[in-house]
Amino acid sequence: MRTMPYPKFQILVCTNQRGPDATKPSCGHQPAGDLYRRFKDRIRQAGLRDDMIVTRTGCLKHCSHGIVVGVWPHNTWYQEVTLEDVDEIIQATVAGDEPVERLLLPKTAGWE
Repeated sequence: MRTMPYPKFQILVCTNQRGPDATKPSCGHQPAGDLYRRFKDRIRQAGLRDDMIVTRTGCLKHCSHGIVVGVWPHNTWYQEVTLEDVDEIIQATVAGDEPVERLLLPKTAGWE
């Protein structure tokens, strides 16, 4: 029996979807599912499946800054992440030294 490795990093992708009458935005109405799949595909292609896990989540409480992505254990939070940002986020996560500054969620961002 093969034992599964413990991942070093977890990438959280908000895929929360509020109803059509909701007064607040949600990441699920944007291409969050596509973003989640892009992270999964790129990690697999890079041979990082043992080191990284990607998790779809419900609301990460920053809906007005969506699509929101969190990276653990760095506790780095990104806002308005697009498909084009995925490779850069993965690279920054593995390197572990510098986050992708232009995507950082402001520390003063209010909880939605």
